[in-house]
Amino acid sequence: MKKKLLIDNKLYELEVNYGKKDIEVTFNNKTHNINISDTTFNGFHSILIDNKTIEVFCQQKGEDHFVLWIGQNTYEVKSGEALLTESQEEESSVIHAPMPGLIAKLEVKEGDEVSKGTPILILEAMKMQNEIKSPRDGVVKEILVKEGAKVASEDKLVVLE
Repeated sequence: MKKKLLIDNKLYELEVNYGKKDIEVTFNNKTHNINISDTTFNGFHSILIDNKTIEVFCQQKGEDHFVLWIGQNTYEVKSGEALLTESQEEESSVIHAPMPGLIAKLEVKEGDEVSKGTPILILEAMKMQNEIKSPRDGVVKEILVKEGAKVASEDKLVVLE
């Protein structure tokens, strides 16, 4: 079955075949076997991709809308109806907290020009430092949090223009 995924505002087309225990995904003419563990530890899932294990924290934000944390990287993933529900430009103007935590460090100040992928702040959660990056090029219009502040999941952190 063909599937479209929007990952960090970039559209990918995949071929996905569901087996009894695993999923076969073909992307860029390369096939990968994926097995997702049914059990979690502190919210983390173990995923086996081509016999390599990775730990992933996943937060579901909607029917076909997820945020994934893999190591120090954060990925926003949408498929199906979630691709059609919001203007991507408007959505990427406000950076939200992907999970509850503590603002450990602000990497930018208001007025700074940022490129897609520029570190915006460090969010400490579950004893891990998570680098929150800019989803697009822009200028930091407003910083809504201070270092040391506790934030909840989905709290607004920074506004880009």
